[in-house]
Amino acid sequence: MLIFDCDGVLVDSEVLVTDVHVEELRQLGLELSHAELTERFLGVTDRAMCAALETELGCPFPEDYDRRVKEKVRLRSKQELRAVPGAVAAVRRVLGASCVASSSSQPMLGYKLEATGLATFFGGNVFSADAVASGKPAPDIFLHAAQEMGVAPAECLVIEDSENGVKAAVAAGMNVVGFLGGSHLSPAYAEHLHRAGAHAVADDFEMLVRMVPDRFRQKG
Repeated sequence: MLIFDCDGVLVDSEVLVTDVHVEELRQLGLELSHAELTERFLGVTDRAMCAALETELGCPFPEDYDRRVKEKVRLRSKQELRAVPGAVAAVRRVLGASCVASSSSQPMLGYKLEATGLATFFGGNVFSADAVASGKPAPDIFLHAAQEMGVAPAECLVIEDSENGVKAAVAAGMNVVGFLGGSHLSPAYAEHLHRAGAHAVADDFEMLVRMVPDRFRQKG
């Protein structure tokens, strides 16, 4: 079974979301660049990121921080959100069992997939870290997805763009291909993905499709 991460793999949302966080954090007195926020928190849940940054700030974030971020992301998404180039065509070509497992909240995950025309390919097979105790780099979300799909972890191939996501897949006992097709990553990030345990790294969806074993191309 193929397990796709969402943000930065299927949906080119990382730059947009990071931009919103940078703006909101600046209002709280935390000056973090896009590069620093990506380096430290790519692939983790917003709640884990906020918990870490609250420690640095020395006080809790405002209760409406999450709501404000989501509202700004939705507003900008109407004009800016796109699927990662080649994602729709690639998902059409890979016809075996597949699902999405993401650190995004369930409502935002559903919204992003619908807005980019990708939701139709996965039906109800879309799983959020909201459903598990610990987000990436813990393996919980990937193990949850495999259990819900009725597939053994060893029979799963994860597609991930983040070091934390790769670590989570490896910890779950799954094979994993790193992915650099989103606009937020440079080719240099391949080193991070290899170091985290990716078995291979694809620059884009054309390369990724060539890497997918034949068994993932068959209709179930």
